[in-house]
Amino acid sequence: MTSTTDDRPASASATNKGAGADGNDSNGRTAAARNAFESARERTAAAYATARERAGSVYETAGRKTSQGIDSNPVAAVVGGLAIGAIVAALLPRTGREDEMLGTVGRKITDSAREAANAAKEAGRGQLDELGLSRDGLQSKLNEFTDRAVGAVKSSAGAAAGAARRSGEA
Repeated sequence: MTSTTDDRPASASATNKGAGADGNDSNGRTAAARNAFESARERTAAAYATARERAGSVYETAGRKTSQGIDSNPVAAVVGGLAIGAIVAALLPRTGREDEMLGTVGRKITDSAREAANAAKEAGRGQLDELGLSRDGLQSKLNEFTDRAVGAVKSSAGAAAGAARRSGEA
């Protein structure tokens, strides 16, 4: 005997496909998933663009400030560069070939670099002291600021109290 299409159960029919009664439930879910994906992709692209713009802005600002700092105090930039170079040279290990070729000259260069680094350190400390950025200088500026702020608060409170008394008498 042969089987006919009428013998198939209703769930296997071509029009039902396991979805809801009208067969459109899976299409609705697919469209919702597609919309959610597109929305997430657009939000991600917008966040990436914003982050990229901010990073570019920060990079430009840092470069501009560095350039202004070097322009305003080129001696400090040179001293800082020498100090960084001396530190890097001090951190790198000497090789046997260097010792062999440079010998006493290498020791003199090392001593000179060490002296330059110490001089740069002292020069930096001197500039910070001139600006009042030492520990004691900062403490005295903070105390001075606090005293002025307390004085301003007291005078404001006194003026407010006087105004309140005058308005109460009227």
